[in-house]
Amino acid sequence: MEGNSVKLRMLSIAINDYPVSDRRLRGCLNDSLAWVDWFAKRGWQTESLWNEQATGAKIVSAIAKLMDESNPGDRVAIHFSGHGSQIQDFNDDEGDGLDECYCPWDVSLNGPIRDDVLYQLFQQRASNVRLYLIADCCHSGSLQRGSSLEGVRFFPLVHGQLDKRPKRNNAVVRTAGLLLAACGEGERAREITVRGRTYGVLTFHALRALQKLPREATYQEWLLAIRSQLSSVRQTPRLVGSKLLFDEPVFGG
Repeated sequence: MEGNSVKLRMLSIAINDYPVSDRRLRGCLNDSLAWVDWFAKRGWQTESLWNEQATGAKIVSAIAKLMDESNPGDRVAIHFSGHGSQIQDFNDDEGDGLDECYCPWDVSLNGPIRDDVLYQLFQQRASNVRLYLIADCCHSGSLQRGSSLEGVRFFPLVHGQLDKRPKRNNAVVRTAGLLLAACGEGERAREITVRGRTYGVLTFHALRALQKLPREATYQEWLLAIRSQLSSVRQTPRLVGSKLLFDEPVFGG
C-alpha cells in the first residue's frame, strides 16, 4: 500500500473539432471520457482539455504544471487523442530529419507541439516520478489520427515542412517515460465505431484488454493482449521506453 503522500495525476487531451473542417475527428472526446473514467475509478486525480481548450499554449502550460507539482514517487499519466504529424527537424536529433509532433486545436494558426518541446517539459519532473504516456494519434511511436481519409488521425503540416533528408547515424534516442503508441512507423492511427460510438482503435482495444487482464498485468502482457485483438487491422500499437519498465504493472498496478 502506497503512502498517502503519493499523488496519482492524469491529464487527458482530446480534439475532435479542429477549425479546419475536413480535418475534424469523431472519436477523440469519447477516448478521453473512457480514459478519465478508468483512471478516476482507480483513485487518480484527473484533468481534461477538450477542443478549443486544447491550444498549444494551454497544453504546454498544463504539462509544465504537472511536472512542476510532481514529487518523487508520484505517478503522472498523459493521454492525447487527436492528430499527429511530422515536421522538419532543426536540431539534427532525428534519424529521418523529421520531428514528430502533436497537433493542438490551433495548429493551423500557431503550429504543432514538437517532440523536442515535450521531451524538455518531461525532463523538468523530479527524479523517481513515473511518467506514462498514451498517444492515440499518427506518428505516436516516437513520442507523439488522420487526414480527411475517414477515421485516420494524421494532419499534414505546411509550416516549416520540407522533403525528408537522409537518415543520420547520430540521431539521439530519447526516453522520457513509458509510451503506449497507437501505431508503428508508416502506419496510421484509425478510428472505430462500436454500437454507435466512435473511438480510437488504440483506446478501444487497450481498455478492452485491461478489462480482461488481472490488475497486476505487466505492460508487455498488456501490449500482447492489445495486439491479439487487432489481427484484422493494419495498425500495430507499440511500447516505447526502457525495456526494464515493460515488466512493471500497468500504470503501477
